[in-house]
Amino acid sequence: MKQGEQTRNTIIKAANKLFYQQGFHQTAFSDIVKEVGLSKGNITYHFKSKDDILQAVLQRRMQKTQETLDLWDTQYLDAKERLICFINSLQEGKSDLTQYGCPNGTLASELGKSNALTRELSKHVFDLIRHWLTDQFLALGFPADQANEKALELFTRGQGICVLSHVYSDENMFTNEVNHLKQMIND
Repeated sequence: MKQGEQTRNTIIKAANKLFYQQGFHQTAFSDIVKEVGLSKGNITYHFKSKDDILQAVLQRRMQKTQETLDLWDTQYLDAKERLICFINSLQEGKSDLTQYGCPNGTLASELGKSNALTRELSKHVFDLIRHWLTDQFLALGFPADQANEKALELFTRGQGICVLSHVYSDENMFTNEVNHLKQMIND
């Protein structure tokens, strides 16, 4: 990887972390400079504005989401196993999800009302997950309309778990609700 590409990736990774933990509006450009450890000039060489960094962060999230879903498709032959893997990924992220909420959900909520591009890019990330979930239910033999409903139910319940456990700062609530999701899949 070339130095410029590596620097760009470092900036995106740092901004992703800050946008998730602090929110986009609460993250100043100077926070990104401090987190990366580069001068403002080095960062503005790669990104002219914080909005440009945001677009790169959302593109990276989309790419990482697709890579994860593709990995699960190759690692697990059974659709039920893939759905359980999806639910387990929520449980594995329990601490961060309880502390900060869903990275995509919180950013979409924060910026979705005022930033059409952010809303559209967030929708693409959500669509990747939703369509993948639908494919899993189709593979389990559900008719298309039911597969879509089940996928939407699982996805919205997962998002709801993230929101409520974050609001209540309650990891036990998170774990209990994730276990309900697993029961939903196993029934």
